[in-house]
Amino acid sequence: MPHVSMETRRETENFLSNRVDQGKLDRAIWLELLARGFEEKLAELYEQFQQGECSLDYIAEQLGVTTWDLYALLERRGMRTTNL
Repeated sequence: MPHVSMETRRETENFLSNRVDQGKLDRAIWLELLARGFEEKLAELYEQFQQGECSLDYIAEQLGVTTWDLYALLERRGMRTTNL
């Protein structure tokens, strides 16, 4: 996955936010874009977790969710919550 600079990310966030505010971007599309980004980041971080490079606490922090929510999400998907 290519690295996106913070400046580029802010520009994208501002662009999409403005489109939503102007009624030019449907909420369903907005949610789909958010979900795709979340899923990609989760997959990237979960791979690092499996390799012992980060903790579930770190993943939760990066995704902006609680550790408990992350545990529940992973368990619902049948994904391991330990890397031992």
